[in-house]
Amino acid sequence: MNTSSPTDVSWLPTWAEVVISVGVIVLVAAICIWIIHLIERRSVARVLRQGETVRARQRGTAIGALATGVIYLVVIAAVVAVIAVIFGANSVAAISGSAFVLLVLGFATQRLLADVVSGFFILFEGQYAVGDLVVLDPTIPMGIVEKASLRVTVLRTLSGDTIYLPNSLVKGAHRFAHGERDVEVGVLCNEVDAVARAVSDAATIVAPGGVRFGSAPLITRTDDLDGGLHWVRIRVDVPPGFAEMMTGLLIDLIRARCGDGLHGDPIVADLDRDVHATYRKVLAGAGSPPPSDA
Repeated sequence: MNTSSPTDVSWLPTWAEVVISVGVIVLVAAICIWIIHLIERRSVARVLRQGETVRARQRGTAIGALATGVIYLVVIAAVVAVIAVIFGANSVAAISGSAFVLLVLGFATQRLLADVVSGFFILFEGQYAVGDLVVLDPTIPMGIVEKASLRVTVLRTLSGDTIYLPNSLVKGAHRFAHGERDVEVGVLCNEVDAVARAVSDAATIVAPGGVRFGSAPLITRTDDLDGGLHWVRIRVDVPPGFAEMMTGLLIDLIRARCGDGLHGDPIVADLDRDVHATYRKVLAGAGSPPPSDA
């Protein structure tokens, strides 16, 4: 009496058994890939229903990248299984062949996987996007993001050079705000006219071309203090990423024009209204009085 199970193919020739086993492996891998693509499409559609925003597109790209990585793993597993079937699951050749394949793939994809994992979190969290002005490492010049893929970030520096930075080397991202920054410089001095000359000279020096102020520096307020001192407030708009350079130029000119009439170093404050409003809300929630606008 034949007691073999319906799935028992031992009665087939060896080559036929191998072909059927390989076919089953390929079929299972194909089904897994189809399921991954289905989940990817539905997940991306759910994210994009929130609106065609930059963050939504970044998350959609991250989901697609993750799906691609899982598909790679499925393909690798299928290749290893096929090798084992062809050489015999219990043979030394199959075991050593599979181990060799895994070893080679491990060395070949170690850096790649590190880049992919880092790129996934960069895109999913929206740390930066194409068009952002960023500093990604203290040793790398500031640049504009031209491409942000799963493996590499491409920067175009302000001097025109192109930098290809693997995502695993991105330790942090300093992203500058879009548009010009509103900066206020406070000066304690004896002569307001000397400060006014420095402000005028600063606007003249950078006016012809190159890096310049977003708008000409302007004295917005002067407070007369005791002892012949004056507190002068200067407002200036600077391009993103050039706050220190431009305000540094203005401060150097103030020092040169005021000389001994300058009391202490000028004070630089960022006038980002949104940040100030958030700061006030935090203080109010903690029960602390907000700072005065004086």
